[in-house]
Amino acid sequence: MNVFQHLDELKDSDGVGNDAIGLAEVFISLGYKSHFITRLERKGKSLTSQFHLVDSFQHPTNPDDIHILHYGGAGYPYSLFQNLPGRKILRFHNITPAQFYKDTTTPDIFSAMEKFESLSYLEIASLSIICDSVWCDSDFNFQTISGYQFRNPYVVPICKSYDRNLQNEPESRNHSLVFVGRYSPQKKWEDFIALFSHWVKEFPEAKCLCIGSVIGAFDGYFDKLTDVVRKFNLEGKIQFLTGKTDGEVISILKESGAFVSMSEHEGFCLPILEAFGSGIPVFAYEAGAIPGTMCGAGILFHTKDFPSIVQEMKENLFQKEKRTSLISNQYKVLESYNQFPFPEVISGILNSGIQ
Repeated sequence: MNVFQHLDELKDSDGVGNDAIGLAEVFISLGYKSHFITRLERKGKSLTSQFHLVDSFQHPTNPDDIHILHYGGAGYPYSLFQNLPGRKILRFHNITPAQFYKDTTTPDIFSAMEKFESLSYLEIASLSIICDSVWCDSDFNFQTISGYQFRNPYVVPICKSYDRNLQNEPESRNHSLVFVGRYSPQKKWEDFIALFSHWVKEFPEAKCLCIGSVIGAFDGYFDKLTDVVRKFNLEGKIQFLTGKTDGEVISILKESGAFVSMSEHEGFCLPILEAFGSGIPVFAYEAGAIPGTMCGAGILFHTKDFPSIVQEMKENLFQKEKRTSLISNQYKVLESYNQFPFPEVISGILNSGIQ
């Protein structure tokens, strides 16, 4: 039996890529032959799966096959997914609302993102007809598409195991703040920098570590971030770190003081769990899937009152008992993710009669 995962490009460093690779390992353990069908060629590490390009796909298929379409918005040419024989599963990751691009990019980009969002939901409507099941990676994403009549809906988290920092908690840490994500408007990097402008007044030696990737279409937004840095006179304090491998990101997290998310739209937010595993406290604005991903660990804040957030961070970072309890709770949540029985759950779904 074959399982084909359809996606635009298989990357090692993002949530979709991590999920697809994890699912491939699960399917292999269940006795399936694993395949990826992508629009763009694979550039990452070698995997024990076969790779195919959409435009030249020739592999034999049959009605017992399983096809999984990883969906994060319009763009993937899913007619192949639609027409191949076998069971069809939509793996829904999220669609970013166009509103985040209104005042952060050019009018042309905002208009293009409005069209992208509209087209994405039109595709979702079509996919709800042809798919036998939908697997959302968070309750938030499940609610996003709850108005569509998908059959056999499930919530299955990102399929990944997380490493835990086994080093002893140091007596003291540096005061650097870190966030990880694409340099795109919904991540609200400008708010992270604004918060840091308050933080650095308390801790002049602190650094602000912005780990991400620049999206070509949104380079105007990245330019605005550099303007924000100049506005707050933070040159030399803000570090935009690009092109980092997963291992390098984890190393930076382990050496940081705290992970802070100001993002206002996340479908899952994998970096939060990587920060949990790195043993650093996590502070996050309550938005999108973030509360569900954190499962009660870390610290959520409900407004962007920067002085109040700084005070709350200080209370939790520098009172040893609170900090130890915070990190301990994060480790417990991370362990619950690591114990998620993916093979049993997926096998159970597939054997439940989705046709």
